[in-house]
Amino acid sequence: IHENKEKQVGILCFTFFTHQILDDGGDLTHWIYKKYPSMFKRIKGIVEESVTGIFRLYQLSKTGKLCVPAMNVNDSVTKQKFDNLYSCKESILDGLRRTTDVMFGGKQVVVCGYGEVGKGCCAALKALGAIVYVTEVDPICALQACMDGFRVIKLGEIIRQADVVITCTGNKNVVAREHLDRMKNGCIVCNMGHSNTEIDLVSLQAEELRWVRVRPQVDHIIWPDGKRIILLAQGRLLNLSCSTVPSFVLSITATTQALALIELFNAPEGRYKQDVYLLPKKMGNPSINCTYNDFILQFPAESQLKISTHLCVCFQTSMWPAFTCPHLKPTSQS
Repeated sequence: IHENKEKQVGILCFTFFTHQILDDGGDLTHWIYKKYPSMFKRIKGIVEESVTGIFRLYQLSKTGKLCVPAMNVNDSVTKQKFDNLYSCKESILDGLRRTTDVMFGGKQVVVCGYGEVGKGCCAALKALGAIVYVTEVDPICALQACMDGFRVIKLGEIIRQADVVITCTGNKNVVAREHLDRMKNGCIVCNMGHSNTEIDLVSLQAEELRWVRVRPQVDHIIWPDGKRIILLAQGRLLNLSCSTVPSFVLSITATTQALALIELFNAPEGRYKQDVYLLPKKMGNPSINCTYNDFILQFPAESQLKISTHLCVCFQTSMWPAFTCPHLKPTSQS
């Protein structure tokens, strides 16, 4: 949120987010919590879809500062597998090709983080002949990377040979200035994690470094000795800034978020306390557990029409592509 737009955004928040917050990364939640604490207490629920945002909500919960119930959409099956894994598996290649026209065969690529996003990126790059290395602090994820055929290594040990460095951790300053100084000329650096915090961009604003905008979303950062690295999207999310995201995946994620919002709004008083909850399994994976009609019938009769109407478009494009909605009249196709 830009500082010069805070007033306008505040008005929008009061207008549209009086009851619920739908967030990605926790930035809006944190901003309202800091700027408008009285309004934050009136909110009926928060729906969060990212690793970083969930982590920030758990921090508030542990310190007793989370005064509203929150729904963890990130850990639902539909979010983890479709959005984090399969979508990133396709968009990483699209983003790199659109910005750099790089050939992947034989390139030494370092993927920082082997969560669902990292798994998708590694699989896509390996399939095109890239030599993929993984850095990971979680022992289970590191073991998974090893069992999948990737070499798990410390970033400092491989950084001089890397042709491409991709961050997928959701953490802060994963690629620090010391790593950037040791990169070879022409190394491509990009982020598939959260916001622009994974790459130490503050250190790249130093006077001795020169920035050259080559094309939209592509900057060359030039060191005094002439070495340059290629930074994509100024460290922001590559898949959102430089590539397309499949509409199929977006519809699934939007549907899951909508279900979470409806669940929090319609839940009887006392069902959800001031804590972070996982999305109920019947909603996180409804396409497997029930048909569309069975799913709608799980809700109170007075809510079925409203729910069916709101979710019809999303369901047609994702979870139930062949269903007919009993509550809506058919429309003529143009």
